[in-house]
Amino acid sequence: MSGVQLPDEQARELYLRLLERGGLWPVAEVGPAEAPVFERLRAAGLATVIAPDLREVWLAVDPQLAGQQLSAGLRAAGVALLAKADEAVPEYTELVEAFDRLPDRLAGRRVIRNVAELEPIQRRVEQLIRTCRREVVAAQPGGSRPAEVLPTMYANARDLAARGLVLRTLYQPAVRADPGTAAYAAYATGLGMRIRVLDEDFKRVMIFDRRVAVIPGREDNMSATFVEEPALVDVLVAMFERDWERAERVRWESPVEPGDAPLIALLAQGLTQRTIGSRLGLSERTVAARIAALRERYDAQTLFQLGWQARAGAVPPQ
Repeated sequence: MSGVQLPDEQARELYLRLLERGGLWPVAEVGPAEAPVFERLRAAGLATVIAPDLREVWLAVDPQLAGQQLSAGLRAAGVALLAKADEAVPEYTELVEAFDRLPDRLAGRRVIRNVAELEPIQRRVEQLIRTCRREVVAAQPGGSRPAEVLPTMYANARDLAARGLVLRTLYQPAVRADPGTAAYAAYATGLGMRIRVLDEDFKRVMIFDRRVAVIPGREDNMSATFVEEPALVDVLVAMFERDWERAERVRWESPVEPGDAPLIALLAQGLTQRTIGSRLGLSERTVAARIAALRERYDAQTLFQLGWQARAGAVPPQ
């Protein structure tokens, strides 16, 4: 009928205890008797596990979202169940009221959705990329990127560059030995994207405009959790920025690409981004994105220093 299971009495009581703790309960503090009940809460769509700063915690999920998921499943079951799907879910009424009494409850907050199938995950991520306005950051641990996703990665890089947006990505060192991923990195950084390597363990995450984060729902990465809760997104952004500062800059391409030469020449003259954009027929945002990538490559503190170092053929730091 639906992937959501209604909570039994034990699960309801544990959910209320979870809310009494502010909606967060470290997994390490869960007792043997409570562990299976938390799994029933997960099955009911009322709790999920997140791992801020590599420490797993159970997080309360808005019961209204679980109720909506149940209703959607009932609708999909067929015409015979439509009447029942349009009714409120009474099993969640008390829990909704308790959730809304949390002191920091604000309109639009605590929006967390778990998606268990690849196709809807891909559709949602594509939508986030299309509607993103400023920046996408991504931490992708592991080795090479799958060959079947590389065409989409190339297309996304072109789209973001054309819109004047920035993509910052963290990889682990193994990607440098993979020709396909390394070629993509060279292409993307040539468009103004920024890609670094961190020789440490870190969690997989994508964050759009510091507003929506996507994290794995399970260790096998076959499900995803979309997080719009501002406090949790802030934690994930802070984790990414901490790792980004420690990561190594990599020269994915030659020091100066032919397409960068006109921009570098204008920078060396001390011209502003607006003037450079006007002379090259580019938007100011596109110029800013390309300059950010060049500053990253040459580790330059000022625009004039960037132009001077690039024209002198300085080798980017390794």
